[in-house]
Amino acid sequence: MKKNVLLFAGLVALLTLFSCSKDDDSANAFTFDGKKYPINDLYLLEEIFNNGAEDELHVFQFLFTNAKAGDTTALALAVFDEDSESLGGNYPSLGFVDDPTRCIHPFALFFLSGIAFQDETVYLTGEGGSVDIEVTGDGTYSIKFNGISVGEYESFGDQTGYEEMGKVSGSFEGPIHKTTEVMSEAKGSVKKYPHNSLIEKIR
Repeated sequence: MKKNVLLFAGLVALLTLFSCSKDDDSANAFTFDGKKYPINDLYLLEEIFNNGAEDELHVFQFLFTNAKAGDTTALALAVFDEDSESLGGNYPSLGFVDDPTRCIHPFALFFLSGIAFQDETVYLTGEGGSVDIEVTGDGTYSIKFNGISVGEYESFGDQTGYEEMGKVSGSFEGPIHKTTEVMSEAKGSVKKYPHNSLIEKIR
């Protein structure tokens, strides 16, 4: 329960940063367990690790939120490609695997992927499904959630202890404000970023 509370708090903290409100649009929504959640808040944070080094890595942290009448459900997706600094294409959901090169990553020190509900239930992404992302020159994003597996892990980082609780589908199309952060010691500790400080506590 403590882990779920912290994960949910981390997702709520993500929502407070660089949030972009949108009117309800039935075409922009994600579904889980037969229920549809219209996306009415969202943002994108690009995190750059090892800036300027040969192993520089760009992680793109999305947060799609359905917030209405005090009931908040959030879908977080962190995607990266070790061989590319740009965003776009298909990212498979692999769960925790050794040396992933291109994927939706479920959980790490600075980012996470999963779905969180108002009752503080949190399911991280596991093996199965993918997300398609297309970015146009004018900053419009076309995103499709392709049956992304979410569930519970007996322990973080252990693929064998994963139990799927359902799949997330849906789509989004429209503008998203992107903020970029260079992650380095010079920027201060992980505690400067609310969602990351919470993630650190449950490692």
